[in-house]
Amino acid sequence: MQNVPIAKPLFHLMKLRTLAFALVALLALLALAVGFTSIDHPIILKWVTGSARHFGKPMNATVFVDGKVNDQVKVFYTDEPDNYLLSFVECDTTGMLKFLNIDLNKKLISQPVAKSADDHDFIAGHLFQSKAVGQFSPYQADQNDFDPRLSITGDQIRLDLPPNALHFDSIRIEMN
Repeated sequence: MQNVPIAKPLFHLMKLRTLAFALVALLALLALAVGFTSIDHPIILKWVTGSARHFGKPMNATVFVDGKVNDQVKVFYTDEPDNYLLSFVECDTTGMLKFLNIDLNKKLISQPVAKSADDHDFIAGHLFQSKAVGQFSPYQADQNDFDPRLSITGDQIRLDLPPNALHFDSIRIEMN
């Protein structure tokens, strides 16, 4: 029988313990970071648990509101389903309309069913929304059969809004 030095297995055991400690410390730091971030941004906890979506940063698009460029309206693209999400968070001071969804497949404009401030947030310019906000109702139904005259041609989307919905009546989006 061979004599195996005791120092070698102990050395490997110490390496394993150090690695396990480092892994636990890293997980604790991650939990602390998520916890502290969730104080100001509760949507993070929903995202970590899978009940919120991350849309990322706004896409490169020029938005015209009543014929004038408006940098406050942000455009987000999601491919499930194939649609664009317009954010009016920066320009809607009345709080009446925060988001509009434009479904390219159905050629339909809709708004989120859930409109709570806890259901969406921007973190470092990235949009996070709870899955409750992902449920939409047709915008026309809320406006007594208002026709938004949605048109999609090439890389341009045009639509109208009821005059009392926001401080403007028409939107044109040009994809860059």
